Amino acid sequence: MAFLLALVVLVLLGIRAAVTVIRAHSSSLSLLPRAGLLAPYSRLLWAFPHEYRGTITLDLPKLHKKLGPLIHIGPGEVSFYSLEAYDVVHKPNGGFVKDPRTYGQFVQDGHPALFSITLPEEHAKRRRMMGQLLSRSKVPTLEGLMLHHIDAFVHALRRRSGTLVEAGSACRALEADIISTFSFGESLGAVDAWERGQNVKMVQANDEKATWMPLLTSFPLLCDLWDRVQRTVARTTGIQSVYCKALEEFDQWAEKSWMRATSEGEPSGFPNLIKVLTRSGLPAETALSEAKENLGPGTDTTSGSLAHILYALSKNKAYQETLFLDLAQAGFPTNMTALEGVPRLKACVKEGIRWAGTAAAMLPRIVPPEGVDLHGCYIPAGTVLTSSPIWYLRDEAAFPQPELFDPYRWISTDGTNPTENRLRDRYYIPFSKGLNICIGAQFAYYELYLSVAKVLRNYRLRSPSDQHNVGVGEKGWQSVPLPLRKEWVAAVPLQALDIILEPRF
Repeated sequence: MAFLLALVVLVLLGIRAAVTVIRAHSSSLSLLPRAGLLAPYSRLLWAFPHEYRGTITLDLPKLHKKLGPLIHIGPGEVSFYSLEAYDVVHKPNGGFVKDPRTYGQFVQDGHPALFSITLPEEHAKRRRMMGQLLSRSKVPTLEGLMLHHIDAFVHALRRRSGTLVEAGSACRALEADIISTFSFGESLGAVDAWERGQNVKMVQANDEKATWMPLLTSFPLLCDLWDRVQRTVARTTGIQSVYCKALEEFDQWAEKSWMRATSEGEPSGFPNLIKVLTRSGLPAETALSEAKENLGPGTDTTSGSLAHILYALSKNKAYQETLFLDLAQAGFPTNMTALEGVPRLKACVKEGIRWAGTAAAMLPRIVPPEGVDLHGCYIPAGTVLTSSPIWYLRDEAAFPQPELFDPYRWISTDGTNPTENRLRDRYYIPFSKGLNICIGAQFAYYELYLSVAKVLRNYRLRSPSDQHNVGVGEKGWQSVPLPLRKEWVAAVPLQALDIILEPRF
């Protein structure tokens, strides 16, 4: 009996393998170059190992350079590196929908949020609700919230002045406090914890979860089973991993904060996402999921950009001082319009966003029923087309020597005027494009402008070592190579972004 059962299983596996091979060879995708010899037959044979190691978004651009704009990376899955193709896939009402296999793993408590919603109509409706707080016209309402936390951050840095500061963890604490207050109406207290030499474990756990996304998207049932086993063990024995305990604490904190946010108590004085969404008719549980997704896996992107900017500035004292004088001449403004009116500051922030490329995730879309022609190849319905916005930020034609941080890509040699460059501007898509462009873009810009301005007003930044510098150019700027990294949902540097702060006053 056991022999017959094993034989049946082998036959079924053989049939499935044969069907997979036939489909791969009969599809028009068979005409495309392959990422690996066996890539078209299973994601486990190429795509998954690279995702798991955090290298797929690093490796694919190199392959595209050799093989062309379209590459077959898995069964019914194609990677593209082409701005023309990007425009087709992400154009408004183009019929390409988000791949639920990937986006479904970001859903909190069964209620999709703006990022994870796959239905276009529902996405548009939610986006209008979110626009009440995140559109450019609403940025002035964020000033009090931003100043409250950035001033606290600047004060906390003073206790570390003259000593080595790892910019990544410091900036992550700031971002956690800003976004938790914005989303829930109360802060996680991450900056206070950082000042004491501690980290908020629930923030660390969500950041770690981002590195597990390849497992969650490739083996959802096994991951769900493992999660149930861990919960059962914790419930019966009290034994629980630090990671699981931190995620459980996050759920508990979020629910308590949500209950306070939805009560009719005194307003906090700052914008509150949960209150705005529920008053707009969104169910309270869905508003909770929206807020939780703001602190979920892959949300450490703005903090990563800020850390990289401070790291690069620490190696360029002359630029720091000139920017400080520019800000002083402008009266050290705190509103968005005045801040982005300082050319050196705007160039520094835009280059930091480009260079750091922290939002590294690929954004898979499903080809609509009519299929699509891309670069002379017919891509059939149901195919997953995927690309990462950060590839275009490192395009060598648009950004020569893309691995170097150089704010003079954006301003004149004397640093007083922005420059025009259509190719550069066309490839600058850090927040993607189309109807799914990141709604938090203006929030991120404002946070970065204000944070950099406040830090430089109070401190001079110094690098603990100049050994990585590659020489001062004719503009007086010392180009800084991008630190080594891995890339999952967000980029993760493999080295500490160490800086030293010296108080100005």
